[in-house]
Amino acid sequence: MIFRKSTFNTAFYIFFIVLLQYQVKAQPELLVINISNGMGVKGSKVCLDVTMENFENLTSIQMNMSYDATLVLPECPATFVHPALQINSLTEFSCNNKDKGYIFYLWGGDKTSIPDGEVIFTICFDIIGEAGNKTPVFFNGQIIDNGIEICGEDSNGSTICTEEIISNPGTIMITSNTLQAYYHKCDADSDNIPNGGSLTFYGTGGLPPYSYTVMPGGYTGTLSVDGERFTINNIPTGIYTLVITDANALSSTVTPISISDNIAITIDSFAIRNPTCADRSNGYINIKGVSGGISPYQFKWSNFISGIQLDSIGGLSSNTYSVTISDFNGCEKIVSHTLSVDTLRMNLQITRDASCTQIKDGSAVITAVGGTPWTIGRPYEFSLNGNNWIRFTPPHTINNLGSGNFTLTVKDSIFCDTDVTVYNMPFNRTVEMSLDITDAKCNGSDDGQIEITASPYSVDYTFLPLINFPNLGIIKTDTFKVAGIPAGNYAYRVLDAAGCKDTLFFTINEPDSLKINPTIVQPDCATTGSITLNPTGGTGIYTYKWDPVQAGNPNVLTGLNGGTYTVTVTDDNDCTATFTQLLNQQGSLNITPEVIKQISCAGANDATLRVDILSGNGPFDIIWRDTNGVQVGNSQTILNVRPGTYSVQVTDNTLCSNTRQITIDEPLPITFTSIVSNAPCFDTNGQAIINIFGGSTGYTFEWVVKGSSTIIDTGNTLNSKAGEYVVTVINQFNCKKDTNLVITEPAKITFPVPQTRNVTCLGLSTGQAVILNAPGGLTYNWSSGSIGPFAINYAAGPGWVFATEGTCKSDTVFFTVGTFPALSIDNAKTIISNPTCFGENNGAVTIEAQGGTGLGYTYVWANGVTGATLNNIQADAYIVTIGDSNNCTQVDTFFLTQPDKLEASIDRIKTVELDCNNQDAGKVGFFTSGGNPGKKTFTWQSGVIVDGDVAVGLSPGTYCATISDNFGCKDTACYTLTAPAALRGELNTPDEPLCNGGTTCISVKFVTGGTGNKYTFQINNGTRYHRDSCVTVFAGQYFINLIDSAGCSIDTIITIGQPGAISVDLGPDREIQLGLPSPVINVSIDSPVGLDTLVWTPFTSINCLTTDCVTVEINPAETTTYLLTVTDRNGCTGTDDITIEVKDVRNVYFANIFTPNRDGNNDYFQAVTGPGVEKILSFAIFDRWGNRVFEKADFLPDPAGTDGWDGTFDGRRLDPGVYVYYAKALFIDGKEIEYSGSVTLADKVKN
Repeated sequence: MIFRKSTFNTAFYIFFIVLLQYQVKAQPELLVINISNGMGVKGSKVCLDVTMENFENLTSIQMNMSYDATLVLPECPATFVHPALQINSLTEFSCNNKDKGYIFYLWGGDKTSIPDGEVIFTICFDIIGEAGNKTPVFFNGQIIDNGIEICGEDSNGSTICTEEIISNPGTIMITSNTLQAYYHKCDADSDNIPNGGSLTFYGTGGLPPYSYTVMPGGYTGTLSVDGERFTINNIPTGIYTLVITDANALSSTVTPISISDNIAITIDSFAIRNPTCADRSNGYINIKGVSGGISPYQFKWSNFISGIQLDSIGGLSSNTYSVTISDFNGCEKIVSHTLSVDTLRMNLQITRDASCTQIKDGSAVITAVGGTPWTIGRPYEFSLNGNNWIRFTPPHTINNLGSGNFTLTVKDSIFCDTDVTVYNMPFNRTVEMSLDITDAKCNGSDDGQIEITASPYSVDYTFLPLINFPNLGIIKTDTFKVAGIPAGNYAYRVLDAAGCKDTLFFTINEPDSLKINPTIVQPDCATTGSITLNPTGGTGIYTYKWDPVQAGNPNVLTGLNGGTYTVTVTDDNDCTATFTQLLNQQGSLNITPEVIKQISCAGANDATLRVDILSGNGPFDIIWRDTNGVQVGNSQTILNVRPGTYSVQVTDNTLCSNTRQITIDEPLPITFTSIVSNAPCFDTNGQAIINIFGGSTGYTFEWVVKGSSTIIDTGNTLNSKAGEYVVTVINQFNCKKDTNLVITEPAKITFPVPQTRNVTCLGLSTGQAVILNAPGGLTYNWSSGSIGPFAINYAAGPGWVFATEGTCKSDTVFFTVGTFPALSIDNAKTIISNPTCFGENNGAVTIEAQGGTGLGYTYVWANGVTGATLNNIQADAYIVTIGDSNNCTQVDTFFLTQPDKLEASIDRIKTVELDCNNQDAGKVGFFTSGGNPGKKTFTWQSGVIVDGDVAVGLSPGTYCATISDNFGCKDTACYTLTAPAALRGELNTPDEPLCNGGTTCISVKFVTGGTGNKYTFQINNGTRYHRDSCVTVFAGQYFINLIDSAGCSIDTIITIGQPGAISVDLGPDREIQLGLPSPVINVSIDSPVGLDTLVWTPFTSINCLTTDCVTVEINPAETTTYLLTVTDRNGCTGTDDITIEVKDVRNVYFANIFTPNRDGNNDYFQAVTGPGVEKILSFAIFDRWGNRVFEKADFLPDPAGTDGWDGTFDGRRLDPGVYVYYAKALFIDGKEIEYSGSVTLADKVKN
């Protein structure tokens, strides 16, 4: 079972999960998990830290930690958990499966982030394995009980989960504080493998490289690194001793190692169940009948599940799995088995492309093979785009597929399904329109034109205007040409005969309106007038046509005296604008009446007029008159003016006057028509359109439901449900006009709720539904794909149906198709009787079906037997197919087990063999394996005395017992006691040591007879050695015992001789004076064998007076002991030493008076030296005032005395007196000694 984020609840205790929620980005960084390393000795505890990187915004992690359970076992809970994982969260550790090699951890809480490298938790392990082994510790995604899942929250708050991590495993190494040798072995199997057994060993805890010796056999070699395994194959049966020695000459010995003749590890059979689906993990492997070797056995599977009693694993997917079986001696057997399944496979082939992107008329054929098909009805189901499952028989055609991507998946009878696969439906053609536009030449003109061409070519195209766009006509051809189009926005759709279409939106543009923009200067009483034109809009260059005619193409007229002037302005597109201006006659006032405010709406009297007086002298007399000459005002501005023509007369104080007219037009009334399109179907939209005469530019619209003031639309078109609506049309002057419009709808399509018929068998699609008394004229569409009032092929569960009439559709009616309960075996009433003994056929199974129709149950077993009971069967898997009255079937499997085979074999502990001390008190005991639990009964042959289950007081002969368990399973075993032959043996004659005090070894030449084959021998009643040993001894007499397995022995005495010792005599120690040699030393040597070498140690300061250095002189600089080692031709040695003591005599002397008078006597003062002096380093003489009068360095004094001081200084004789000398001497032993004193100069030097 795996906790997923979608099901994560308070039941966290089941798993070892760390619910880690990291910040999921566009491409989130994977969680990096690091496990530290550790080491320790057997019986100690080691703790590992788990750190993580990219632990950002995490809410959940699910993982398991694996290790080798034969070497270490963890402790729960963890000794440390990061504080951030303990806040508003749940943390649980589980060691329920620690003996299988994995543990679970679960954490779940709020979004959490932890800096890289901080310890998430610390977990400790007890070390139970032997030194020299190591186990990885890692997060294992192959454990079926739970995988790895990391969940995090992205920036939008959405949860994203992944199974990917980066795991850096740790390692636990088992060490030893001392050198230890370890081994495991596989015994020989002479019946099947005649070449012998195998011995694997290694050393650890010392300083490599290691050397090894396995005796007997003389197997030797080197192990380069600590823990390196080496295997000796095909080693004969026997008792062996293993000695491993490290680089420091430390040794570790393992003995005895018995390679015996045994039965190799064998496996009786496998019980295999393949996974039911390719993506399911419900297979298992069971290893039956492991025997051979020495139990108990350990199992280590390739997915790192390990431990004792793990002879089966489950929850397996399709793969190859291997298991390493180890017995008590470490002998291994590796076997593997492959779980496979006939994968459900799906294939789809497009048989007809869709016509275009708008038409769903594509087809595809789907096929499926493999898996577990239904045996009744159509064998498979498919789901298109995640919709309802539909049963089908391959090959099956799927119609009405549109272009583009669609998804498909297939499942079989046990709900194995294929991956959801995305396919693409191609299409044949794309209808496209191209457009050529000619815009309107003039603002407001209707001379725009278009040419629309549809492709690919066809004469079956229809061009239709879109709703809410102007209708230029409907044409059925491939080209649509229209001229005389005003400026505006248009949209057309083209349809071919199949309904493929394209839509085009386009605009007919127009230039800005041509405006003259005149500037008028009226003539007045004193000046002339002018007209200046400033045209804008239109296209290109302007031309001007005046009335009265003007020369050239002027836009400015000056010097005007009054009258009416008309001008027509024309652009390059021949668009025109005309302007007429009445100028006052010169000699009259220049006045201009103007409309300040037009009449707002038709029927209103709210205009405002004003006259602008541009010349003259005030005050002015102003009179306004209407069309009838009635005075209506006398001020410059008049208000609330009706439509009509008005004159205004203005007179100044000089009686200069002028009269002008102005007309107020009444606006056109708002005039429109309405078009109502009623709703085509119930509860669909109808349409109401307001069309304004003269176009809708500048108009706004307010639509309300009648009786409501809430505006629901503001366009000229209302798309809405049936009802009565009021629309108010408002022009740019805020004039309003409203009208009521009613949209109707047809009656709602209804039909009775369908009646259903149950699915005949759970999981089939045989359900049915029908609409009784279905109204005519309707088309019924079912979720199963059926059309009409009757539907089939329904699976159990929800379904739906809707009816259509033309384009109208009813509400969707939902219903449920029932089913009978699942057909299954009633476990409570199932009786399984396993065979009582191994290999017997007295098992039975009795079952009772439940569910289904509850009637007419049938039972068909795979072996052809029918009925609810299967008798007289052996241990195996039995498959039964149960059925009901609807012929629904269900397959189930029952497993009958049997006890392991009851087997009796000799119990070496309880059995006492006959030996020299015991000729009639033998014992025979058997131990049993297999059979049924409970006490076993032993029945011995007649006349045998029994103590418990052991036969006692036995003399030579064969003794048998029949062993039975409480179910009567039996086995008979016999064992023969034989009287041992007389113990006989002989020693090998030891070689005499080559040298006095050397060693040899005592070994056994042969030993036979006695009891057993584990012979040993003793030397002087000491340690017992294996018969193949060669025990190192010195020369002398030894008492030897040859001993058999029962302790019976024979004795002998052996004497080992040796040669005489080498005698070396250097005489007494000697004393010498520093610098003088010793007296001659003559060495006295007495050797029984000719000499090979003489070695003096040290050899310094030795003067050999003979070529063999037997006569020497020795002159050391300090007291030294000399060792002479004499070696004969056999390599034997003799030694003696002599000490030459050097007396500390320093032969340096100085006189205290001298007379340098050149009489040949005592003329020089100097240092006098003797033996042992190397040289005088320095020699100086000073007078009483401290003046140096003589100096000499690095010399050895002349025995003639001529290199001393002659009493002069710079060739001048000095006066008699006392002088001071200073000297430093260097001796041959490296010492430097200073000398100082005074000397008297007794007489002058004679001239």
